[in-house]
Amino acid sequence: MILDTIWGSNMALLVVDMQRKFAMERADWAVIRDSAVGKINSLTEMFRSHGRSVIFVATDGEGHGLYTGDDGDEWLEGLRCLPDDIVVHKGGMSAFRGTNLEDILKEEGIDCVLIAGMYTEMCVVGTYFSASERDIFPCLAQDAVIAYGEGINDAAEKILNIVSADTVERFLDGEQEYLDPGAC
Repeated sequence: MILDTIWGSNMALLVVDMQRKFAMERADWAVIRDSAVGKINSLTEMFRSHGRSVIFVATDGEGHGLYTGDDGDEWLEGLRCLPDDIVVHKGGMSAFRGTNLEDILKEEGIDCVLIAGMYTEMCVVGTYFSASERDIFPCLAQDAVIAYGEGINDAAEKILNIVSADTVERFLDGEQEYLDPGAC
């Protein structure tokens, strides 16, 4: 469901698995990739300009795609991960499982996360529900997630919290009243 408000007071951006080893073998891949990378880069700049945490999550080990390049662990072409950004390495579907992500968020007082990246139906959703289980209000970034399957992002919009960049900016600017994520 597309929300016009965000529950919480301190939001971090999680960018999940935007690595070359997950590139898709399809004719329109460059268009899909470039669109998501552009949206994510805009979000990272928004969060950085508001002094908020930008956290990139990388899967260690082999990908599950057909990518054969030597640079599979590198970020997708054009994605801007800066030296001050936090990078968390994971081995499973959730960015929380077996990582220090929860500790990082707690240390920074983060009570809500905006999740972008790929693949929607795999690691993005795994991270989304893991955040919720830890009383961290999760949202997916509208138009900044890549799905492997057809229709997945449409389905996600029906059952998950989705927010637009405009809603996020109003939240970061303090133009929204505080909504306790523990109350939802």
